[in-house]
Amino acid sequence: MNQPTRLQSTGMSADDMNPGGGSPTIEPSAYSSAAPDIAAMLANLQFAANAVSSEAGTAPGDDPILIAENRLAAVRLGVATSLYFALRSKHSATAAHGLRVALFCSSWAESMRLDSDQRDRIEVAALLHDIGKIGIPDRILRKPGKLTIDEQLVMDTCPALGCQILQGCTSDVELLDIVRYGNVWFDSRRDDEAPRGEALPLGARMLAIADAFDAMTTEQVYRAAMSRDGALTELVRNSGTQFDPTLVADFSRLLELKPEILQGTMVHRWLQQLRPEVSSEYWTGSTSFSSEPKKRNKGETVRRETLFNHQLHKSLKDGVAYTDNEGNIEIWNGAMERMTGFPAEAMVGKQLSASVLRMRDADRDRDEESVCPLQECLQTGEPVRRNMVIECPGNEPLPVHVEVAPVSGLQPGSIGTVVVIHDLSDRKNLERRLSSLHMQTRLDPLTRVSNRAHFDETLQQLVEQTAKGGATFALVICDIDHFKRINDTYGHPAGDDALKVFANILRAHSRDGDLVARYGGEEFLLLAASCDNATGAKRAEVIRQALEETAVDSLGGECITASFGVTEFQSGDSPETILARADRALLKAKDNGRNRVVQLGLGKMSEFQSEPQKSGWFDWLTGADDSTSTNVDILMPVPVDLAIEKLRGFVSDHQAEIVNVAENQLSLKVTSRPAPGGRRRMDHKITFHVVLTLSGAQQERCCLRTQTKRASQKCISN
Repeated sequence: MNQPTRLQSTGMSADDMNPGGGSPTIEPSAYSSAAPDIAAMLANLQFAANAVSSEAGTAPGDDPILIAENRLAAVRLGVATSLYFALRSKHSATAAHGLRVALFCSSWAESMRLDSDQRDRIEVAALLHDIGKIGIPDRILRKPGKLTIDEQLVMDTCPALGCQILQGCTSDVELLDIVRYGNVWFDSRRDDEAPRGEALPLGARMLAIADAFDAMTTEQVYRAAMSRDGALTELVRNSGTQFDPTLVADFSRLLELKPEILQGTMVHRWLQQLRPEVSSEYWTGSTSFSSEPKKRNKGETVRRETLFNHQLHKSLKDGVAYTDNEGNIEIWNGAMERMTGFPAEAMVGKQLSASVLRMRDADRDRDEESVCPLQECLQTGEPVRRNMVIECPGNEPLPVHVEVAPVSGLQPGSIGTVVVIHDLSDRKNLERRLSSLHMQTRLDPLTRVSNRAHFDETLQQLVEQTAKGGATFALVICDIDHFKRINDTYGHPAGDDALKVFANILRAHSRDGDLVARYGGEEFLLLAASCDNATGAKRAEVIRQALEETAVDSLGGECITASFGVTEFQSGDSPETILARADRALLKAKDNGRNRVVQLGLGKMSEFQSEPQKSGWFDWLTGADDSTSTNVDILMPVPVDLAIEKLRGFVSDHQAEIVNVAENQLSLKVTSRPAPGGRRRMDHKITFHVVLTLSGAQQERCCLRTQTKRASQKCISN
C-alpha cells in the first residue's frame, strides 16, 4: 500500500502527538455486527434536533438545533457543559462536529460491547476533543481555504491545548490520553517517542476514525463532502498507517450492513438513561446549570420581522449574505449557494473573500488581481457596487452584479455589511427548460409533475453532459411505504390524495435545474442537478422528515412515509445503470425497515485512480483479435464479505448472467451495449466471460483472480 496522504479534519489533520497512554487490545471476534444502527450517528445535527424537540418544550421561533445541542451537551457533560458552550461561542461548526463525533463513538462503543466506564470516557473525550481550538487565532480558525504549513503547525497544537484546558477541571488520565492521542497515526514514524499501534488508547484509535469520517462527509469551503462509500474507501486506503486496520474493517462492515440513518438510539441513551451524577463524575466543582431549555414567557412572542426575514432569504433569487464588522459570514442564503457553489454550512463563520469565491472584476483578466468589494466597503465605510464574474468549474463564467453596503448601529461605525449578488447571465436555456415542464404532454395528469417520458429524456441528456465533463448530478428514487394498504383501507381517492401530497412536497424541496417526475404507481424520482451523493442524501432526508410530519386530510389526519434510494453519476454510467443502482438503494431501504434513506455508489471517487497499472481489466480493448483471454490478480483492500456485496451491485447494474457458482469461484457472462449508429469495431456487440476466484489474504483483504475472455460480434438491428 502506498504511503497515504493526510486527511483533513475540521480545520485539522491527523498527525503525531506527544507520547503516553495505552489500552487493551480488542480482538476482531469481540466486535458485534448486530450493533444498533451505527450509521445513525452520521446524521446531520438537524436530525438529532428533531428527535428531541418534542421533549424540550420549545416555543415557536426557538432554534431547534441550538436547543438540541444544549440538551445533549448538558446531559452528557454535566457541570462541564460550559466548556462546550465556550467552544461553540468560539466556532459553532467545530462544536457541532464534536457532538456528531461523540454520538457516533457512543453508538460504535455500544456495538463493541465496551464496559460502561470505558464507554463514558470515550463519549466525553469525543465531545470535547477539539476544545483546544479555543486557543487558536480566529484568522486561522475562520480562514476560508486550505491552511499553510505554518498555520497547520499551529492547528497541530490543539490536542495539547485541549489537555491543558481539561486538566483544570479533571484529573482522569485515561480521558485526557484519548484527547491527547486522538490525532496520532496508528503507525507513527515521525516521533520515535510517540506510542504506536495498539499502545495507543482504544478510545483514541476510535476517535481518529470517527473524526476523519465526519470531516470527510461534511461540506468544506475547499472541497465538497464525500459520499459515505468514498470516505470509507479513504479510511481503508489509510488503514495500517494512519488508522487501526482492525477497527477500520469493523467500522466498514457495520456501515455496509446498516447504511441508513437512524439516530434515535444514542440520543435516547443520553437524554433518558444517563444519570447526572454519572455525567459529573469526571469534573471538579459544582454548578446550578439546568439541562432544561428556558421556556418563553406567556406573553412573549417571536418578532414578526424575524419570520418575514427568514422567509425572504429563502425566496430571493438574488444571493444575500450578512457579515460582521470583520467580514465573518453570519447568513448565507440558498441563492448564494447556487451561484457560488459553496453551501451555507461550509461558509457560515468563515471570512468572506472574493478570491475564495473565484470572483473577479468583469473588466479584468483571470490573472489580474481584483480588489475584494467587501474589504473595500469595510475600509471606506461606503457602499460598493461592481460588475464581476464568478468562475464556475466545468461551466461558463457567471456574470453578476455585486453590491456591498455597510450596516450602521446606534453607535458610530459599522456593525457589519449586507452583500447582494444578482445573476446577470442569459437564462434563456433554463427558462425554456422550466417552461417545458409545464407542457401538458410532459406532465403527469394526476400529480402535475413530469411524467416518465420526460424523465427518461432528461436523464439521457444529463448523462451525456456529465460524461463530457459537465457538472455531476444525483438521482433520488422514492416509494410510498405500504401504499396498497392505504388504497385498501381508505379507498383509491384517498390514495390519489396521498400521491398529490407527496408530489407537492418533492416539488417544494426542488431547486432550479432539478426535475421531479412520477415514474409509475407510487414511485417518484428527483433528478438533482449539480448535486453529489452526500448532498443528495441530505436533501432526501429533509424530504423524508417533511413527509412523515405532513398530515393527509383524506387519511383521517394520518401521515404517510416513504423510502428513498440515492446515487450519483459515476464514470461509465448509462441511464440504465444509474437507475438500477438507485433502485437497489431503494430496495435496501425497504429491506432495512422502510422510512429511511440509503445511498449507494462512489460518485466522484470513481474517477480517482491510486496509481497507473501496467495491465488491468480492460487492456484487451487495444488488441486486434476478435477473441482474447486475460488473467489478472487483484488485491482488494476490503474484507471478502464486502467484496461479495459489491459484486452483487455489479451483477445488478450490468445485467450480468451468472453461469456457474462453485465454492470460491464465480463465472459471469456480460454483454456490452453497442453505441447507436456506430461503424467502428468498438461499436459492435462484445460478450465477456469472466471467471472470478476469491480468496482471503493478510489483514482480511480479498485477493481476486480474474480470467476474462472476449468474443466480438456484429450488432443485428431489427
